[in-house]
Amino acid sequence: MTRRDVLRISGVALTAAVTTSACDLLSTEPTGAGAGAGTSGGNGAKKTKEAPQLAAMVKQGKLPPLAQRLPAEPLVVQPNEKIGTYGGDWHLLIEGEAYSNAATIYAVAGYENMVRWDPTFKKIIPNVATKYEVNEDSTEYVFTLRKGMKWSDGKPFTASDVVFAVEDVLMNKELTTAPPFGEMGAEQVDEQTVKVTFAKPNGLFVNYLATRRGAYLTDYPRHYLEQFHPKYNPDHAAAAKALDFKDWLAVFQDVSGSWSFGRNVKKPTLNAWLLTAASDTKSRIVVSRNPYYWKVDPEGSQLPYIDNLVYEVIPGEEAGLLKLLNGEVEWGEPELKDKPVVSQYRERGDYRLYDVVPEAMNVACIYPNLNHENPVKREIFSNKNFRIGLSHAINRAEIVKAVFQRQGEPWQVAPRKESVYYDEEMAKQYVDYDVAKANAALDQAFPDKDSKGIRLGPDGKPISFTVDVANIVPTWADVMNLVVGFWQKVGVDARMNTGSPELVVERGEANKHDMSVWAGEGGLDGVVLLNPYNYLPLLSPYSFFGVRWAQWYISRGKSGEAPPPDVRQQMDLYDQVNATADQDQQVRLMKEVLKIAKERFHAIGISMLPDGYGVITNRVANWGKFTTQGAWVYTSPAPTNPFQFYITKP
Repeated sequence: MTRRDVLRISGVALTAAVTTSACDLLSTEPTGAGAGAGTSGGNGAKKTKEAPQLAAMVKQGKLPPLAQRLPAEPLVVQPNEKIGTYGGDWHLLIEGEAYSNAATIYAVAGYENMVRWDPTFKKIIPNVATKYEVNEDSTEYVFTLRKGMKWSDGKPFTASDVVFAVEDVLMNKELTTAPPFGEMGAEQVDEQTVKVTFAKPNGLFVNYLATRRGAYLTDYPRHYLEQFHPKYNPDHAAAAKALDFKDWLAVFQDVSGSWSFGRNVKKPTLNAWLLTAASDTKSRIVVSRNPYYWKVDPEGSQLPYIDNLVYEVIPGEEAGLLKLLNGEVEWGEPELKDKPVVSQYRERGDYRLYDVVPEAMNVACIYPNLNHENPVKREIFSNKNFRIGLSHAINRAEIVKAVFQRQGEPWQVAPRKESVYYDEEMAKQYVDYDVAKANAALDQAFPDKDSKGIRLGPDGKPISFTVDVANIVPTWADVMNLVVGFWQKVGVDARMNTGSPELVVERGEANKHDMSVWAGEGGLDGVVLLNPYNYLPLLSPYSFFGVRWAQWYISRGKSGEAPPPDVRQQMDLYDQVNATADQDQQVRLMKEVLKIAKERFHAIGISMLPDGYGVITNRVANWGKFTTQGAWVYTSPAPTNPFQFYITKP
């Protein structure tokens, strides 16, 4: 996860073998065990049906027959509700220019990775790959691809494409300065088999493949992109100049990858919809059905059902809300504060609401700097009784009422109830507002006070510190205004310092902060496993409670500061998580990591982020009754399979 990802998030079951035996992720019967989960595979669907427009093109000789366009074993998808019908447009929106918001397009029109999350958001299922094998130490993965699968231009998709993506894109230091999966290699075994290797154990690789990062392996059509790559085109400089680019690097970055989805008509794709005509990215993007799409319904009808996705580009949130209320936009996930008006206009907008479980476990996390450069402040913040006292001093009920319109529940830095990692004791420890308990804990830590009632630190001076609050989320300052007042009442002189997120991050990276407030990421299973920086110091500076420890971990001891034994134990446990592809083992080890975090109590939470909601037009069927999960890990709403949605009202 990149620093940019963290900044973005703040503003707003893997089944694998640990032996060399094959892990077949695909049921061959469409009504078999896999059907209940929403997706099954095989060639059980015998009828060949397609959209009327495509049938007409076949008749005119402009397109091969469907049987020649589908793979030998198309992926059979069980509809969320019923078999759909062809036709219609689905109207969506994007804030800002489309190519800078490609993730929004990808979340509906894309998400065709080797594997993907199922519609329940609970387990990882097959997709482009029919199965995979993983060796005992999780350094080698062998993927089996679908025979006869094609890109949207009709050219074969084979293991060679994956090798190109890995060796010539991800491992090319000019193109990819920070490889998303670390150092890796790829080898073509045959056309349908590719071996991906790592120098060190990478047990979480398949988990990452189910996130939007997974697109890196399936989004680089070799036959198209080789013309822009110097390894395959000796005249790359002239080719770049002819296209008005300074060099091959600029050309390749412009025409390749998921981020080119909204502007490059020529680039082939595996997605259900593709760009078929140049679009004005400042006003709208239209993507149309892929005639070579490789998924079918149980009756053998090629997906997707919907003809076009029409993305309107809007200037901001308010304009989007108005269009949603008027029924002009047919899917969205508005702000919680707008729910009353969104509910009120349901009939006029002809839409329904669904639940969204937010990824975050807290509205705001407060991080005392346990690695402070000032030895006195380090001693103060490292005193667990001091942190316990500060926590008991916070009137969370008042904060929830005043700042969050009574929406929320007092909560520490701990996974949500929906998570397999949920621990009630961890979530609820020290959350009760009790001034007597607060003073008792603080008295154990620093009992002496000055004439103004401010507690004295180990140096005999008043305890005074500043809390850095980024202005990226307005409610953070509202929360801390109240918290600072609560702390003053128990003799702690805390002050708030607001600034840009970049400034807060910069101060954190330099270890110049006393305390910081940041996002409560890590509420749901996927993120707890893949990015647990709120529970152990792994990411500098976002593990604000232990930046120097995080730097030590990242550098493997070359920089930063060696952590104490219990934190080192957390790091060792997480290394074991990374070393195994066995889900049960991952969960067991991660629970041990969280157990230590619970005991350390290194950060203070306020309230669990309440459930969100989404809006879907009544014109679109097959959404199902799923509760979506709003996290970067899940690429919502993609796991609900938009390619099997259909329009009921033209």
